[in-house]
Formats: sequence, C-alpha cells, structure tokens
Amino acid sequence: MTKSMFLSFIFTIIMAVSCSDDKISEDKVPGAVVSTFKAKYPSASDTKWITEKKDNKTLYEAQFKSGGKEIEAEFNEDGSFIQED
Repeated sequence: MTKSMFLSFIFTIIMAVSCSDDKISEDKVPGAVVSTFKAKYPSASDTKWITEKKDNKTLYEAQFKSGGKEIEAEFNEDGSFIQED
C-alpha cells in the first residue's frame, strides 16, 4: 500500500468516526432541548432523536412529523434552536 493510499484511508476513518450520528431516546436528551422542542413544535409526533458531534460540541436533532410534513430541527446542548430542515 502506498503512503498516499494509507493516509487517505486513515483520513477517511477519522472523518467517519468524527461525523457519526447516534440515535438516542428522549430521556437521554437534555431537558432544555426537550423543553424548547416541545414549545416550538407542540403538535410534533413520531419524534426520533439523533446526536451529532460538530466542532467538539454535541448537537441534538429531532426528526418528527407535524402538519403532515416530515421535519428535522437542530438544537444546541443548552436548548437553543439552530435550524429547521
């Protein structure tokens, strides 16, 4: 294996590990995040939670249904809203 191929392989592994998303249950989500989510989306249903590491911070993403649409919303650990997709 050439040195450049080896380095590319190592870089790919590092990126895969650092960009991992983990599904978690709502009881593992900080209370501030859940409170903000429920206040912003009171009619949300079928909510699934995912954590994501970005810039050494843990972000929380809610994937849910509301008004017949599938929505994704991101929050910081402190409960502040980031964005909606």
